[in-house]
Amino acid sequence: MLREITFRALRAPGCRQLRRMCSNGRSDRKGCLIIRCGMGARWSITTKRGVVAGFVVLAIVLLWRAGDIVQPFIWGLIVAYILLPVVGALERRFAVPRTLAALVVFVAMVAIIFGGSRLIIPRVAENAGDLQKNWPVLLANVQQTISNTFDQLGLSDVDDVLIGPNVDDIERQLAAMAQRTALPFVVGLGHFLLEFLVFLIATFLLLRDAPRLYEFVRRNLPSRQRREIVQVLGETNVMLGRYIRGQFLLVVLMSTVTTIALTLLGVPYSVLLGVLTGLLETIPFVGPITAGALACLVALGHPNPFGWSQLIYVGVVATMYTILRHAEDYLVIPTVIGRAVRLHPAIVIFSLLTGGAVFGLIGIVLAVPFAATLRLVLIYVGAKLRDEDPFPQLEVELAEATETPGEAIETTRAPGRARP
Repeated sequence: MLREITFRALRAPGCRQLRRMCSNGRSDRKGCLIIRCGMGARWSITTKRGVVAGFVVLAIVLLWRAGDIVQPFIWGLIVAYILLPVVGALERRFAVPRTLAALVVFVAMVAIIFGGSRLIIPRVAENAGDLQKNWPVLLANVQQTISNTFDQLGLSDVDDVLIGPNVDDIERQLAAMAQRTALPFVVGLGHFLLEFLVFLIATFLLLRDAPRLYEFVRRNLPSRQRREIVQVLGETNVMLGRYIRGQFLLVVLMSTVTTIALTLLGVPYSVLLGVLTGLLETIPFVGPITAGALACLVALGHPNPFGWSQLIYVGVVATMYTILRHAEDYLVIPTVIGRAVRLHPAIVIFSLLTGGAVFGLIGIVLAVPFAATLRLVLIYVGAKLRDEDPFPQLEVELAEATETPGEAIETTRAPGRARP
């Protein structure tokens, strides 16, 4: 039969150890906490670790097997992570309830999504359809322009041997690829709408309940490692927050500016090319070069409205891309992103390719943040293995990845961010 003993705060001075006896009517003078005697044997450290490892493996398997189901939740997590500072600012500045602040931001997000979809998506779809339909003509114009240029230079033999057959081969390959990928736009519409609804619900719930989730995770961390884990998570949050929000702003900014510039230059399919340019900016080296090459190819195969020669027209488009790239490197990235993740470009490219091959689009989106988080974790683990304090090095990493190092470090130590 279970008996109960009451104690007051066992952590108070004088309560050095838990009494292991049960008795009726007997209680410590500091009594309050109810302890049930007769409980089962405590789990050993090995048992606890085995249970945790088993749950982790089970979670990974479920996520792997149910990838399509999990995707809208992951997208909701990404969008909520981007918008959380806005919700927090509304809650603090205007002293409104968390639910109301989350609702305001959520409604604004939905309005932007639907407004943008009505303005941008139809144009992108129209441009993509026109480009697919006119691609053979565009390639024929490119081949003709190159042939004329070689003829003017007296290199017609080189054109006949090298350029002509290669362009024809590229045209056949692209036409075959277009036929394979030309799926109806309405395929899976019901499935898409269901996933979109789940995405909206998940986003709102995460915006509203993020502080509760944080407290739940913090409370359930091991007490001995809680302070260190929370501090590592805080510093990782600063770095990832700066990178993810910066990349989002970078994609929007580069897409908008490139679309406007291509429209002014009279390049067709400007909306599609602008959006592709913004998305490809997330891939170091390869992305910007690919975007610029595609725009130059379209410009080369389309008559320009200014009466210039096609080579001059292509040169102007290439110069525009070069100027935008340098402005991005020296103005936009240092201001918006900084050196947030401090990863070597080769590692970034490898992470993007691996994430895309394994997890698709979500893998591409999460590849760099995951690699950056893994880097910080390895720094922490390495310092622990050497019996060193990892946080000075982590703070240096964070300081070098931000525009204002002192502010970034203070953010990780702010009250409420890293409570033990």
